[in-house]
Amino acid sequence: MKVKVTKGDFSEFGTKIIDKNAAFTFSVQTKEAPSILLFDKKTKELIVEIKLHSEFRLGNVYSVMLSGPDFSRYCYLLKRDGKVGPDVFAPVIIGREKWNDVSRFDEGYKTYCGFSVSSSDYEWNFVPPRIAPEDTIIYKLHMRGFTMKNSLPHSKKGNYLGIIEKLPYFKSLGVNTLAFLPLYEFEEIRFRTHLETGENHTTIKVNEKPYGVNYWGYGPGEYFAPKASYFGGSKCDLHMKEMVDRIHGEGMEIIMEFSFSPELPPDILTESLVYWLKEYHIDGFHLIGYGIPIERIANNPFLSGTKIFYDSFPEKLLSNTENDKHLFITNDDFEYPLRRLQNHMDGNVSEFADFMKRQGGSFGFVNYAANNTGFTLYDVYSYGEKHNEANGEENTDGTNYNCSNNHGFEGRTKNHVVNRLREICVRGALLSVFMSQGIPMIFEGDEILNTQDGNNNPYCQDNETGWVTFSKRQAALSMQDYVKKLIMFRKTHTVLSSPAPYFFQDYKHVGLPDVSYHGREPWIMGIGAEKKALGILFAGAYGRKDDEEDVMLLFNFYFGEETFALPKLTNKRWYFINNTSSFDWNDEGEVLRDQTSCIVPGGTISVIVGRKIEETPDNTARSSKVKKALARKTVEKTGNS
Repeated sequence: MKVKVTKGDFSEFGTKIIDKNAAFTFSVQTKEAPSILLFDKKTKELIVEIKLHSEFRLGNVYSVMLSGPDFSRYCYLLKRDGKVGPDVFAPVIIGREKWNDVSRFDEGYKTYCGFSVSSSDYEWNFVPPRIAPEDTIIYKLHMRGFTMKNSLPHSKKGNYLGIIEKLPYFKSLGVNTLAFLPLYEFEEIRFRTHLETGENHTTIKVNEKPYGVNYWGYGPGEYFAPKASYFGGSKCDLHMKEMVDRIHGEGMEIIMEFSFSPELPPDILTESLVYWLKEYHIDGFHLIGYGIPIERIANNPFLSGTKIFYDSFPEKLLSNTENDKHLFITNDDFEYPLRRLQNHMDGNVSEFADFMKRQGGSFGFVNYAANNTGFTLYDVYSYGEKHNEANGEENTDGTNYNCSNNHGFEGRTKNHVVNRLREICVRGALLSVFMSQGIPMIFEGDEILNTQDGNNNPYCQDNETGWVTFSKRQAALSMQDYVKKLIMFRKTHTVLSSPAPYFFQDYKHVGLPDVSYHGREPWIMGIGAEKKALGILFAGAYGRKDDEEDVMLLFNFYFGEETFALPKLTNKRWYFINNTSSFDWNDEGEVLRDQTSCIVPGGTISVIVGRKIEETPDNTARSSKVKKALARKTVEKTGNS
């Protein structure tokens, strides 16, 4: 086969088909001349070895343009420094088109590199929506786990087509950002290797048969290539763009989680993020792993407007006000103070109050009550211990620090009292997340009481344990509807999502400080180590909309009921919206008979709003009969005295 080789432009690493020609740019570590090995895509037979010369080299980088054959029929490997292997910048990986294809053992689990289509050849239909941090509401999910038991046809299970099909579901919830566990190429088959002595006393590495699945995808990966089994094989790059485009078309953003290997060179790591931004229009990245060059990433000019999520950042990065607000601390700081209070494990209400209102001027926070690395939200209140036996590690894996409570019965039960208590806790946790000042995040299935049967580390559970079971049970459907109302309430009351920190001051001179704490007496914080109740008042005048209502959250983590004093309002009245003991959510609200105090049952949270008193034709025309009926409303439902 004749292949013409000309010098490339060195503009960017990777491999692309451009006008039927193949462009290669890659780096080497020694002076030894490298080769490009072309293989038949179907048979994997070596077709030609193309040796490169120094004229194609600039520093340690080679860049060439190959022309002649139809490159769509071929895949490739690189021979560098005497070793044949994949291209770290490969945009497509050949060999893993089928998820968990254990027959690959016969071929030594070998993979090859493929060619992507130039981004200029894909016609984007939608512009990324650029959602402001204060308006961001995240739904985190696993592409396969979310779609396997979600009433989808077989062709759409476990892949991008299922996500596209379910975009209306996310819209109906009210979330506007989808955060995916790894979508880049990774080895999902778990297998071990051992060393054997070969001919001439050489040592060779031997692959063993598969023993499990790397379901989450954490560990080493091919960080420039979409996962072929998720995105339809050889056209995975086009299908990835199609999914991103459709997500943007629904007004939502997409966040990709990257689990980087410690040995990955920092420049390649950073280059991969820039590549996904430029090539696939990804809106943000959640970075996990050790040794990540976070300063280099945060200061990269291409990424200065891209949302970056990480567990911690150096202080000098957080104080940088020159870039857009794009750094977001994402860790478990919020979930554990909440769990300790809910489950009576020596929680500190002062600590919880700080996390409810935390917000940075030039950076932000992500708040959640459950994540993939731990119990599902429902399991937090259904299991006292982890149950990871099925992972094959004798239940030694996964965190032992869960701050969970089974409410008297370990696991599933038909006891209505126990199930009701668990549902109250789930509602309380979700309400706390969506009423907090940081970016709220919910993990897949938590809105429908999904359970993993006590497994708090299902990294290898590619089955009903790791998948989301979309139940038709009334409790699941009611919780889903409750989440919709929480999100809508947050969007309506922007005082709950201020882009800047609050200061406990009335700097707008509206008669109320931006935020204030209350207890059995108004305006008295009273948050000591022994306290387990807290009232937080967010003044609506500090919201981003005109004439917003005041929002007061009454947290009672005691076993018994607690009475909260209500601040006196000027030209407003207090209205009851919801108590987490019930699914009942009433945005119109009911006027509190007692405008000076409110009783909240033990282990629940109440939401009340301060609303202006306005005389309109509608309310002045009410009959006296209706007014009397309203006055006779029982206080039991609202928890008022």
